[in-house]
Amino acid sequence: MKRLELEALVADREAVRAMLAAAGDADPIGQLSFRARLASLEEKIQRLAAEEETTGSVALMFAGGPVYGSRSIAADFATTALRTFQDLISKRIASEEFGRLGARGRVPERTPSTLAIRELVRGSVGFVLEENSQNAQIADTPIKKAIDDVTVMISQAAAESDEAFEASVETLDPRMLVSLRDFFRALDDSQASLRIVEAERDESLTGEAVRRARIRVEATEVEDNESDNVVGELLGLLPEARKFEMKLLESGEVIRGTVASALATRWFELIEKPDEKLIGQLWRTKMRVREIRERNRPPRNLYTLLGLIERRE
Repeated sequence: MKRLELEALVADREAVRAMLAAAGDADPIGQLSFRARLASLEEKIQRLAAEEETTGSVALMFAGGPVYGSRSIAADFATTALRTFQDLISKRIASEEFGRLGARGRVPERTPSTLAIRELVRGSVGFVLEENSQNAQIADTPIKKAIDDVTVMISQAAAESDEAFEASVETLDPRMLVSLRDFFRALDDSQASLRIVEAERDESLTGEAVRRARIRVEATEVEDNESDNVVGELLGLLPEARKFEMKLLESGEVIRGTVASALATRWFELIEKPDEKLIGQLWRTKMRVREIRERNRPPRNLYTLLGLIERRE
């Protein structure tokens, strides 16, 4: 992957610079060779730094209990860690494409989400995983976006700040929470630490951070429910930001939340029609309510507006 390749090239460049300095004037042939090698490395670094990385790749590097020296890793641990990470990627893509996932059964798949082990990480014990893409991509692929999201999720779960973890829970599908538990349980049971590197981030999780993440995710429950009979006055909406605000008819409570991507796109069309009034109208809506329960905290609800069913008078 690009970030690790750059690290290796920069390390080689510094080593060649040191050898060039040590060669001195007494070794002109050596100096010539080192300068040529240095020029080649500089060219490779500049070319690689300019490349756009649009396909998904990630490096998982482990230390601690399951790692023996810097040469080998316990096979059962590696299998479990890679399987649960793959589960997170697959479920993230599925939740983006299909919305709420069923509590059981096969995870639906429109976009192939399987990652392949490209190579072992140089100078460490770990794996570089990448998507099977044969063609260059103009925009980021769904797998690349899913890797970005999952990396953020993992780092926020292990962060010292409770607020960072709470923010990540808001984006978690209930079935993703199960895979996140399995991932951190595998690391913690083996007393492993983790470094995870992808295009945008380089995060290191100590054993203490892994244990903190495990405790958090095991103490958290997420439940999604959908209703097509939530009635309220639409007070505001921001289609680009996918945000809405609504005053519920029954209780008078003002709720805020996100808008499903399909509905947000349709709103752009409706807003452009002068005869369509959305704001300030009473609507029966389809709404997803996500209840988050965390130990020693009151439950909280998150709302996603899935559809405007009919206008009420």
